[in-house]
Amino acid sequence: MTHRNRGMGLPMIRMALAICLLLIGQSRWDVAWAQEELFVTNSTSDSVTVYARTASGNTGSIRFILGAATGLDGPRGLFVDTFNNELVVANSGSDSITVYPLTASGNVTPLRTLQGGATGFALPVGVLVDVVNNELLVADGAANAVFVFSRTASGNVAPLRTLQGGATGLSGPLGLAVDTLNNELLVANNAGNSITIYSRTASGSTAPLRTIQGAATGLNAAQSVALDLDHGELVVANFSTPSVTVYSRTASGNAAPLRTIQGAATGLIDPRSAFVDLVNNELVVANGIDSVTVYSRTASGNVAPTRTLQGNNTGLVNPGFAAVTTTGSPLAAVNLNNDVFGFGATLVYQATLSPGVTPTQVDIYLGCLLPDFTTFLSLVQSSPGVISISIGPSPVPFQSNVTLIDTIVQFQYTFGGFEPAGTYFPYAGLAVAGSNPFVPANQISLAVRPFQFSP
Repeated sequence: MTHRNRGMGLPMIRMALAICLLLIGQSRWDVAWAQEELFVTNSTSDSVTVYARTASGNTGSIRFILGAATGLDGPRGLFVDTFNNELVVANSGSDSITVYPLTASGNVTPLRTLQGGATGFALPVGVLVDVVNNELLVADGAANAVFVFSRTASGNVAPLRTLQGGATGLSGPLGLAVDTLNNELLVANNAGNSITIYSRTASGSTAPLRTIQGAATGLNAAQSVALDLDHGELVVANFSTPSVTVYSRTASGNAAPLRTIQGAATGLIDPRSAFVDLVNNELVVANGIDSVTVYSRTASGNVAPTRTLQGNNTGLVNPGFAAVTTTGSPLAAVNLNNDVFGFGATLVYQATLSPGVTPTQVDIYLGCLLPDFTTFLSLVQSSPGVISISIGPSPVPFQSNVTLIDTIVQFQYTFGGFEPAGTYFPYAGLAVAGSNPFVPANQISLAVRPFQFSP
């Protein structure tokens, strides 16, 4: 994952990082191995097939989930939950959600199944896990609803809340994305040729905050919506006019795409999902006519894929959704909900920590350097689920002696007006445990995202 440094020059940013690194605490995090794989649901063969991430041509899967015990029935949407090491699948044939270990293979029984009249399911297609708020979200195309459950919900249980009714503008909702940074829920509407955006906790017959819809948008049977916060974009797969359209995250109304992938050379045939792989800067598309095509993230126009997975050996049969897990060096990234804040404004800080390929011990710190360059606000986890601020001349470890898996740490702060004006430097970083952080070889990953505050 990349990060954007906006509003400050590199010398100032490097100065902030140098001060942060000089005062790093010596906490230890063990970095766990992460998979680098491509997951695809096959709605006709009732299976999930798993490939090497870079698989192309007529290449077979490295494993698959298939058989009567799996509970797979017309699987469409899937979510690869690397935070909890689970794979979540929406089954449109049996109106159910089934959950498996991320490494599941063969005729395996689900860890849990969400199914029954109380769930409200009529045609569940889109599914995602909000790892920040520990919720499971389901888009149901027949019920014209979005159902929200506890992440670990199982059996015949009612939703925690339901977004449904005439005011919502939902019309055949199939795809979902959640923006925990800006507290928004995004829905792709197949029948409505629209993307509707709501407050994340919206329920009942609530109108959207904004809607992307109209002839200029290029939306045509929208199947999925992916959120790319790093670049401030929304990515949509369109079934009826085979295309992938990309919009500004804040787009509204009859807005034209920033770019469109469309044309004979693209290999797009009935695309059902588009997944943004930020680590490898790629866009992965599942095509309903038995292929997965991959493009550069910024591809536009009538461009050929960089690779295509297709053929009898692949086991692809009417793919519904494709998603990848990625590896690389351990990575720390930080994002904010804005660049400028004033009295009464609420800042949302979100740090993303990702493990690398091989186990490595690291030092980790999260926090913010104040404009005086000598005072640190450190995020401290005083107890599970409780984050507080420590103020002092040096950073305090967020946590120590834990195993690092894919993690999101989110914190909110409302400005009271008494804070010093100027440039603040929120940071997140990883360095080799116990090492001198000024040695470049020891600096595993650093991210800083400056913002301005004026009372």
